[in-house]
This record gives sequence, C-alpha cells and structure tokens, in this order.
Amino acid sequence: MRKWRSCGAQASGGSVEHPWVARVGRQRAKVQHRIAIVEDDADLRTTLVRLFEREGHEVRTAADVAEAVALTRTWPPHLMLLDYHLGHGTGAQVVREIRTFEALTQILLVTGYASEQPARALLEELDIQGYHDKSDGPARLMVLADAALKHYRLLERLDRQRAYLRHIVAVSPEINRLQPPGELLQAALTNVALLLSGGHGVLATANSGLFVLDDDGAAEVAIRAASGRFSSVNSLRELPEPFIEAIRDGLSAETPRAHRNGCVLIPLQTRSRDRGCILVDTDELPAEAVEACQIFADQIVQALENVLLYERATVDQLTQVYNRAHGLQRLEEVLRLASRTGDTTSVVFLDIDHFKALNDTYGHAAGDFALRRVAQALEAECRTSDVISRHGGEEFMVVLPATNLDGGRTVAEKLRHRIETLGIPFEGAVLPVTISGGVTAMAPGEIDIGGLLARADAALYQSKRHGRNRISSFEEMDDARLRQVTC
Repeated sequence: MRKWRSCGAQASGGSVEHPWVARVGRQRAKVQHRIAIVEDDADLRTTLVRLFEREGHEVRTAADVAEAVALTRTWPPHLMLLDYHLGHGTGAQVVREIRTFEALTQILLVTGYASEQPARALLEELDIQGYHDKSDGPARLMVLADAALKHYRLLERLDRQRAYLRHIVAVSPEINRLQPPGELLQAALTNVALLLSGGHGVLATANSGLFVLDDDGAAEVAIRAASGRFSSVNSLRELPEPFIEAIRDGLSAETPRAHRNGCVLIPLQTRSRDRGCILVDTDELPAEAVEACQIFADQIVQALENVLLYERATVDQLTQVYNRAHGLQRLEEVLRLASRTGDTTSVVFLDIDHFKALNDTYGHAAGDFALRRVAQALEAECRTSDVISRHGGEEFMVVLPATNLDGGRTVAEKLRHRIETLGIPFEGAVLPVTISGGVTAMAPGEIDIGGLLARADAALYQSKRHGRNRISSFEEMDDARLRQVTC
C-alpha cells in the first residue's frame, strides 16, 4: 500500500500555460424554454408560434395525436399548448399517452368550451396544469404559460435534487469500502464530476478535478489526487494563477460554491486541523446542487477517516507496506482462497543483509531510509495481487498467490537483483544494501501457516549461512540443514 500521491505523469517544472484557464465573466443566457404547439388550425398555430418565439422560446409544432406523441418522445417540451379537438383524436388522448413516459412537461389545454364545468372535469380527469378558452385572448394565455413554466422550473430542480441523491446513494458502497486513500480520493473525484455532469445533473463540462490538502504544519498545499485535464499536475505551482487563487479560497470556504475564476469548490474538513478542497473544472453550480455536494463531501470525509484508521491499524508507518499482523491475516486469506481454486501459493522471506552494521556506520536515519526504499522497490517489482508486509525489523514477507515454487524462486531472484542494483543515495553516500531470501510453496488445500513460515525462515537462514545476497528454497534443502540456526 502506498501513501497518497497525485495521479498522472510528472509534468515539466515551473509554470505552464493552459488554454483552459478559467472562463471569467461568462454571462448566462436568458432562460429559454421548449414550447410545443399542438393545434390543427394552421392559422392559430402560426400565431401561437410567433407569440412564443417573440418571448425568446424555442417552438415546435404538431397537428394531430400521433405527431404530438412522436414530438414529445424525441424533444420533450417544457410546456405544451394542446388543442382539445384534433383531427382523428383529442387532446385527452395525447395527455394519457405522453404521461406514460414524460412526467415533467407542463400541459395547458386550449379549447373553445365556454362553460366552466367541462374545464373543471378535464382538470380533475387529466394530468394537466391549466385550461385556456380560446375566446379569452393571448394576454391570459401568456399569464397561464408563465405560471406553468415557473412550475416546470421548480419540478426540474426537484428532479435534479432526486438525481443527485440517487447518485450519492448509488456510489456510496464504492466510496465507503476499505481501500487505499489514493484510490478513495480518485473515486471521489470521478463521482463528484459525475454528480455535476449531464448524466446526473445539468453540467456537461465537469470532467476534471483536483483534491488538495493543506496539512497542518506542512510547507505547502499538496495535491493528493487529480483527474481529467489536471491528471499531469503534481504541484500547485504548475497550475494557472486563477486556479491557485480559487484553491486558496476553497480551503477556507464553509460550503460548496461556484468561484469567480470559473470552477466549483467543495471544501472538506478532513481532520480537526487539516483543510481539504475538491476543485471541479466547471463554472456553474445550480442552487439545488449545493446541498447534494455538501452531503457527498461529508460522506467522503467520513470514508477517508475510516480508511485512515484502517490504514493505521494495518500498515507499517515507516515503510508503508502491511504490518506483520495484517500480512499474516492476508496470508491466511490467500491460502483459504487457494484451497478452493486449487492454486499453489509461494511465500518469500527477505532480510536486509548486515543491517546493524549499516545503522552503526551511517546512523539510524540511514537505516530507516533504506527500509523505505527497499519497501518501495518491492512494491514496484511485485504484482498488485501480491501481499508485501514488514515481518520484523529489517525483514519482509512477500506472499505470491497462484505461484508455484519455480515461479516463487524466479520472483525472489528478481527482487534480490532489484535491491542489489538499487543504489540508495543518502547524504552524499550510496548505502550498500543487499538482501537474502528464502522461498517455499504450499500446496492447495494446505493451511498450516506456522509450518509455512518456519520453512521460509529456514530457507532464509540457509541463504544467510552461505554468504548472503542470495535466494534459497526450502524444498531444495536436505534434512541435515533443517536444524535451527542463528545468524
């Protein structure tokens, strides 16, 4: 397991120019709605089209039941003006048909009925929002239309809020599962962008994000995860100044908000003294999204705290690989899985040669540095399915699932060679670090952890006795060499 780190390739040093610098000062266009005119009288249809186009709306028309239904399926209108009497059908048929697949469209029934009773009956019977008698003229029609469109915008906001909450519920298992903090933050970035994207809201440009953390006492704000256009950015210094300013503001913000520099900021109070912030590359944040973003931010913080607690209990703080207890737990899990799949499991014990002499010569800081670099080298060489743990002071255990003895020995030799050629620079010197190793394999169905560890340990000491910087396998040792030895 690794500490948090930003994702993506290392960017070139210094400031870089970005063509996607914040869109400052963009003006939102006047609200425009989609209006459907369903009317079989061509002259009246033309008049209504002109009336609503003059208001700045986009208007499309239909003349009968089939056209009205087809139009709604391909171009859901915000408001439909629906004539009651249509050729070969009625407006009531249109309402009943489109309500099977479209719930938000507001419908005003336009008819020539003069009495009040039919209108009340229609309002009770059909899912419509208003009734207009053609004899009342255009002024009253526009009042009804404005009221219906206002109601549509309210329903649309509520629908977005439900979509936001549905998304949060849907991704909750992914966010809350135990995983390395870097993976959690990367998943959080992806899902915040989805939360603000066309798939779950109204913003189609939310495809890039950064998670930054201002560690208490740290020299600078750190980028802990990045996505999209930011994926190659590893330091705040590599960002355009508008984004740096936005992040500084976001770290002190109380609630999610759109920033004047063309991005959305979601603050996270990660611990009592540390401040975090998610920056999303979009310049809009609908009012109804603010609460959803805050709920999601609280969920991310809780999941992160749980992950960090779990990591502190399972990860060796110096080397950032698993600690001994969790390494043994994972070994048992691997062996039990192998008993079901019929796979062989190999285990490698590795020990840094002459580690006490290294500490005595270069100091304990050098020894700690060497341990960290060796652990990093092991992680770089192993598969993600392999389990690496610090088994003792300078000793590591590597569990190799679905790997027979020959494969285990090959991996162990690769690890030995990697460490031998590593060359660890420390304060002007190169630390002379090599490792010795012992490898053994356990047949599928065998879950004798104590016996497995004893065999790997015996093979390790075989390597120590025969000159170090070598790999031995238990299965190649003769019985005389299985006695307890002291290094």
